[in-house]
Amino acid sequence: MLPRPSPHRAFGFIRLSVTVFLAAHVFISAWLVATAEGIYTEGKPAPTEAHSLIAINKDQTLIDIEIKRATAFFFYALERDGDAAVPVDDTASSNDTAAEDESDSPNEADETDEQGENEEREWLAFGRQSIKLGLALLVLSELLMLSSFRWRHHVRSFAFLGTLVAFSVIFPACYMLELSGGGDEEEDSTATNTPGANIETVSFVHTNSSSDFSFIWLGVQLEADFSGYDLGLVEPENRTSVAENVPANGSKDAKSFIAFESTFEIQLGKNLDSLLILPFMWYLLPAPSIVQTKQFFDEEE
Repeated sequence: MLPRPSPHRAFGFIRLSVTVFLAAHVFISAWLVATAEGIYTEGKPAPTEAHSLIAINKDQTLIDIEIKRATAFFFYALERDGDAAVPVDDTASSNDTAAEDESDSPNEADETDEQGENEEREWLAFGRQSIKLGLALLVLSELLMLSSFRWRHHVRSFAFLGTLVAFSVIFPACYMLELSGGGDEEEDSTATNTPGANIETVSFVHTNSSSDFSFIWLGVQLEADFSGYDLGLVEPENRTSVAENVPANGSKDAKSFIAFESTFEIQLGKNLDSLLILPFMWYLLPAPSIVQTKQFFDEEE
């Protein structure tokens, strides 16, 4: 373990300077970065690749999307019948029940919409304000270490932990709420009819999917694979048979098989780990005790 030097008054100004520098460095950097990469590994769209990047900083949200080797996907989109689908079994009863529930309580739905509009707020702006407040308190807590306040070490520790919570919990949560919350009635009705809400038909059959969730430095990673037979590439008269049985290898319908691999990562900004230097700095550059600090002020007077 590194030997700890004796406390010195000059260490306080060094700690304050480093804290201000790191806070400013983090403040102007990206606070949240999300990346998504996907590639078609089999089928007519292969080997098309899609790459997207979302970076959020103190002022704005930057989005960059890039598609590589898109020629195959372009011809796939032209050839594919977007209306091709087969009904999903055992959905009629569930849809009828959902329709009855909606018709029985229209007033409750209206009240919910009104409450949602009244409670709507800019969550991302709230998250940005929490980070700005956390960084400001972090600097002020280090400035407080120059005084003889009794609980100054505890205040600094809480300010540091609060800043980490603002970056790692509050801000990502506000971003997710910003994506899912708020909006007018048309957007709300659209959200309830997105894929997965009340699916009645499917365009891919005999599908296989898998996912793997893992933690990475300052974030999480999700790897997902998907494969199946696209009915949009099957002749209309053969779609029912393909939906019931897997096409034989080498047949014309077997060419409708498509496989896709994707990786999604969401991370805190790469410069945020520089804040972890602060606890080591506190150890290597200790502050004088309260008695020593009082004696220093008494000598100046």
